[in-house]
Amino acid sequence: MPLLRFETDQETPSRPLIAALQRVRDEFVDSQASDFDDAEALTPRLPETQTFFSMPEQQLLAYERYREASELGHVFRIANHTHDYVDALVVVGSVGDVAGGEALFRACCDPYHNELDRAARGSKPRVYFVDDELDNDQLQSLLNRLAVGGYGDSAAETGWALIAAGNASPVHGRPVLQHLLHRNRIAGGEMDSGLKSRLVTPIGDAGFAAEISKCYPGCGERLRVSSNLVDGWGVLTPLGLLPSAFLGLDCIQLLVGAAAVNANFRSEPFATNLVLHFLAANGFVGPNGLRSSIEPSRQFAWWARSLAGLDRWRRTLPRAERRWDSETADLATDFARSHVLRQLERGHRTGGSIICNHVVVDAIRTDPLPIAPAGSVSSLDDSSALPQLHRDQLPAIRRQLEAVGVRQNLIRLPVIDTHSLGQLLQLLMLAAAIESEVAAGRIGSGV
Repeated sequence: MPLLRFETDQETPSRPLIAALQRVRDEFVDSQASDFDDAEALTPRLPETQTFFSMPEQQLLAYERYREASELGHVFRIANHTHDYVDALVVVGSVGDVAGGEALFRACCDPYHNELDRAARGSKPRVYFVDDELDNDQLQSLLNRLAVGGYGDSAAETGWALIAAGNASPVHGRPVLQHLLHRNRIAGGEMDSGLKSRLVTPIGDAGFAAEISKCYPGCGERLRVSSNLVDGWGVLTPLGLLPSAFLGLDCIQLLVGAAAVNANFRSEPFATNLVLHFLAANGFVGPNGLRSSIEPSRQFAWWARSLAGLDRWRRTLPRAERRWDSETADLATDFARSHVLRQLERGHRTGGSIICNHVVVDAIRTDPLPIAPAGSVSSLDDSSALPQLHRDQLPAIRRQLEAVGVRQNLIRLPVIDTHSLGQLLQLLMLAAAIESEVAAGRIGSGV
């Protein structure tokens, strides 16, 4: 399958800066890579010390060798053995725990998935992503919705499952999680113990799983996530994979796509290296070296609206503190774009301080929707369909931003599928990790 395409309107860095970028890459790989010939690195379950970088390869190789005994095998078993008995799935955790899984859900599923009846959903559950900051009214509304059930077209309508994510945070300090565990236990009633154990799955460290077991005796076996994979780093662990498996998404291809970016990052020179190109074009390289004192406002324009949820996940990734962290805006929307342009016109910002990453998708998933002029009754061809109008709009907006000095890049996905999404997720995680490691002085000190 093809890799993502990355294009930029910015000048290629000088040879010394390219060499410096490649040395930083080599240092990062040396510090993060896993030796899968070592039995401790290729255990059936995820090692407690696993880093995000080699996560895709570890899970794929462990699944190939150990099948059902592997972490991915456990994910598939839980999803396959449970979805026939429940009509809803609730994923609860911190914003960083749930944002990645929710972004995959928004990208791959029907925008109105939860409003479809079970037959239209292909027997996949409704899914609700809940962070620990839910207030009283929101929690009451969710509990009422779960109590009502679905559309009455199957015996599973009144059942729901809970994925409880956490590491090191005590359950007694999480009232949203406590209420959901309590309500699920009531719903279980006289249920068969084998089925009951599938209704609550803890994802996290051993201490968290033990606390869940106290609140919900007989809950399912925990899925493992290393304690250093907090916030957005856990999207390709069971935190993102188990909800995706419940929805029938291709988790294998999600990991294969991420592994493809890793292979490109490890071995390709700057000219064909996606991650290094992304870093260079997004302000990591200054005029005189790496770690430039210039802090560009890095923006994204999500032209496929189903991908916009990735921006919330992206902001959960720990990185060096930079001004643009608090100024993110989706420049594919008229409101955000007009706001930025007004700031530029009034001199509050300069175009050179802004970098816009346009994220586009080549192939749509549904039939083109024709747009008829007012009063027209004639048939229309594809040139007047909504996808073509959107394609025609992008070059005009890019010229508008170019005219005020905004630097621009383009990330092109061939299609929205799990393979492409795995690539995009890994690209953004690698870029954030390298920036953070360089800023902290752990790598790149000699360049």
